[in-house]
Amino acid sequence: MNSVPIKSGSGSAPAKRPSVGVLLRRAVTLRCAWCGDRPGFRRGWFRRADSCRHCGLSVQRGLEGFELGAATVNATLTFGVLVVVSAVSVVTTYPDVAVGPLLISLGIAAILMPIVFYPFTYTIWFAIELLMEPPSAADVAAAAARARAASG
Repeated sequence: MNSVPIKSGSGSAPAKRPSVGVLLRRAVTLRCAWCGDRPGFRRGWFRRADSCRHCGLSVQRGLEGFELGAATVNATLTFGVLVVVSAVSVVTTYPDVAVGPLLISLGIAAILMPIVFYPFTYTIWFAIELLMEPPSAADVAAAAARARAASG
């Protein structure tokens, strides 16, 4: 999927929709997936604003269920880590699988990974949502106006 032109005279928003790779790369580095600003809508490890301070694009964009999508990404990443930890543990200790250390390591990972992944899940879900429902030119223009009003 290549960049799709978006007509916007704002100057603060991208002139065209970023590619899939760019959106996801920005999300994984905790930047706004749309404009690349850091920290974007993040205000701390457990806090976020409703919109990006640079481009003004709203995180929710009028769509319901944003938190559910972010929670799904978090659960998927956490379960992925649990599967990898358990597979590595079983492979390295086979045929005498150490069940006790395996359960302890899985328990620790199950507690820590959702905390570690928390801010990433919001930025990743925002990027996925932008891929599924790209903002219209009117959305980008309204977001840019919001960002200009908030900054000045």
